[in-house]
Amino acid sequence: MSDTVPLHYEERGSGQPVLLLHGYPLDHTLWRAQMDALSDSYRVIAPDLRGHGQSLAPAGVYPMETLAADVTALLDRLGIAQAVWVGHSMGGYVALAALRTLPERVAGVILCASHPFADPPDKAQTRRDNACRALAEGTAAVVSGMLDMLFRPGTNLESIPAHRVRMMMLNTPPQGVAGVLLGMADRPDSVDLLRAPAPPKAIIAGRDDQIVRFADVQALAGQLPHLSLRVIDEAGHLPMIEQPDATTAALRDLLAYWKR
Repeated sequence: MSDTVPLHYEERGSGQPVLLLHGYPLDHTLWRAQMDALSDSYRVIAPDLRGHGQSLAPAGVYPMETLAADVTALLDRLGIAQAVWVGHSMGGYVALAALRTLPERVAGVILCASHPFADPPDKAQTRRDNACRALAEGTAAVVSGMLDMLFRPGTNLESIPAHRVRMMMLNTPPQGVAGVLLGMADRPDSVDLLRAPAPPKAIIAGRDDQIVRFADVQALAGQLPHLSLRVIDEAGHLPMIEQPDATTAALRDLLAYWKR
């Protein structure tokens, strides 16, 4: 893993290791409430993925497998053999990439406002176009219109939580934006990875998510009886910020159940 990027991260607590992986184009502080709460029972590690937050943003494409390798290198540095991978949106794609390429490092997967499906061709092309735009015009040109889609409809976008998210996005460097957009555009379908009952897998879904439709993940969970589904009411694509207590409770319930 000599080509991995050393990741900035926060670590709290002790016990079973739990990774909290943020989505695009955000950073590890997305999970601040859950880090504070879960560290009473778990060893919680929240990194900034390559190209985001305080981690390096090298030029080039960031395949999801590369992001997973970065995280695994961090686990190696911390002396952790296996962790539960909790991934928000793109972070969920990274967790699935780890399950595909490094399954021995995955004790469980929780997709939060995420899904296992590949991009349809039109969405993949939009990502590629936006990657070019980010490099040519800067981050704001690509992310400035995203905020209202991240929160549930009717959210006050001048609120403190919305301002926090806006600044996370604007602080993501253009090379990071472009790298992950190109990587997400080329990721494979991962539904088959969810079919096996081990390791345990779950989805946490915001009922009002405008990006990952609740109906789609509900249908997926209906097809895979061993895939646990937890629904967060009055939340969109950012349940950990919109409903932090309910999201923490869902995580705690899943983690405790899996330890039995």
